[in-house]
Amino acid sequence: TLQLGDGSVIANQTGIDTVYNFRVADMAVGGQGAPLVPYADYMLFKSNTKNRALHNLGGISNLTILEKAKPMEAVIAFDTGPANMMIDYAMQSLFQTPFDKNGEVAKAGDVIIDLLDTLLANPFFQQQPPKSTGRELFGDTYTAALLKTYEAYDKKDIIATLTEFTILTIMDAYQNLVDIPLDEIIFSGGGANNTYLMERLQEALYPIQVLKIEDLGFDSKSKEALAFVILGNQTLHRQINNIKRATGAKQSVILGQVCYANKGGSL
Repeated sequence: TLQLGDGSVIANQTGIDTVYNFRVADMAVGGQGAPLVPYADYMLFKSNTKNRALHNLGGISNLTILEKAKPMEAVIAFDTGPANMMIDYAMQSLFQTPFDKNGEVAKAGDVIIDLLDTLLANPFFQQQPPKSTGRELFGDTYTAALLKTYEAYDKKDIIATLTEFTILTIMDAYQNLVDIPLDEIIFSGGGANNTYLMERLQEALYPIQVLKIEDLGFDSKSKEALAFVILGNQTLHRQINNIKRATGAKQSVILGQVCYANKGGSL
């Protein structure tokens, strides 16, 4: 795993004790080092009365299943595939704009069946949880090659197809990999601001109630930062903070390395 930034530099430039590099401890005991946010999802959103899913639509799409009145060991979490990653790259390459605002381009296009079939044939979608993915599989290099292959097609149709790909893989995850009857799915991340994407997901996931994290009083932009505050707090207090069932780790461990700030004293 490659993590940008170094805890020693951050600690000494800010004067703040710093916890960083959370993934490696999980990988050291056989886990994938991801996803890590489900620990915070459980702490913040567990319920005694509702079966909930927390669903992040960032570059990658990932979900956390919280069965009502169950302990943390029962949490299910995994990546479903790309959310915005491929769409954003295609928008930047084809339209010189950072993202598809409200899904307007996708809504105006038609799905390219051959491209959609190619995307859905990726072996990742045959894997069973725990599973995680990222730029190494669905990043710029992969997307650029697809854009080259399908460059003769209408640009709007490419965006429509990549958006459909995100929708279908999310639907498939809930239909085939989640066996708990859900009461609600709470979406967060940049993709939750894509009105077309959210309308399509609401239709596809009916009758499950579809919410945005703001409906519960949280800010989507700060959710991941809040999650790592929770993980870092556990690290500082020497408390276990991975979920074995989510990452595939063989044992529970304390994630993160601690770098103490230099307060100006001397030994």
